[in-house]
Amino acid sequence: MRLVAACSLVVVVGLPVVVPHPARAATLQRTRDKASQLAADVGKLDARIGGAVRQYAQATAALQAVRAQISDNTKRQELARGELALARATLAARAVALYKHADVTSLDAVFTASDFGDLVSGLNMVRSITRSDHDVLRTVVQTSSQLAIRAESLIADKLTAQRLATQRKAEVAQIRARLCGRRALLSSVRDQVRVLAVKQEAAPSSPSQTVTPPDAGGGSGGGQGLWWPLIQAAASASGVSPSGMYRLMMIESGGSAGVVGPGGYCGLFQYAPTTWKGSWNPYRSASIGDGSAQIKATALALHLGHGHAWWDPSYSWAFPGK
Repeated sequence: MRLVAACSLVVVVGLPVVVPHPARAATLQRTRDKASQLAADVGKLDARIGGAVRQYAQATAALQAVRAQISDNTKRQELARGELALARATLAARAVALYKHADVTSLDAVFTASDFGDLVSGLNMVRSITRSDHDVLRTVVQTSSQLAIRAESLIADKLTAQRLATQRKAEVAQIRARLCGRRALLSSVRDQVRVLAVKQEAAPSSPSQTVTPPDAGGGSGGGQGLWWPLIQAAASASGVSPSGMYRLMMIESGGSAGVVGPGGYCGLFQYAPTTWKGSWNPYRSASIGDGSAQIKATALALHLGHGHAWWDPSYSWAFPGK
């Protein structure tokens, strides 16, 4: 169970309170640590974007190679198509020249032969022409099929390369956007560090003399004066200094019962919820934001000797010499 309360910075009109020097130093150190961590994150992001850029360059080079291959194959395809058209034209010319728009069959060779040798020659010519035409047609069909398959493969390769390049561009853009955000955050933290450093140099060494109870020359105390009679009564009952309790309250919360400080500490004296609910506290059934209950509980805690353990360094400033 964490028992040490946080030390908050609150400025109240008419009651100037300055955050203690060690607390400012701790805040400055945490901010510097955060800046160092952000700088390390930026370095890692730089390395990642470098890797993504290299991958994008490789994908671009591969895409260029595929495009070059597509261009070369397109030229070959056009040449093959030209050769195919020429073969078809040649085949048509041969058909016209040989057949004269009439089919030539073996009967033509029989009826036009003058002798047996002429008949054999005619039949051989018909068989040779028929076989040659079939070979040309088969070659044309095979070439057309191969060209169609190759064209489909090249189109698929081109689409794959384009998708890969688009994906790499999106990844690079995302990493660059995240890097810009981290750099902006790092710049903001650095500015905060510089401001805190300036404030730390200008801050007085001890705030205990700047906080006085309403009846000690500090005027009515504004809204904080409402707590003073309760503090006097509770301090008197527990045998502790009411002025010290008042200074402790002002340092911790500025006299505002609704303050919630860093780490979830609440109320006039900035109690952790677990500490407030402890068995030591007879007022734990009351709300942690109940100012009257916190005043009575704090007077008891100080009487029990928890001042240094729970509120230092605020306790030392509020109760100098103890």
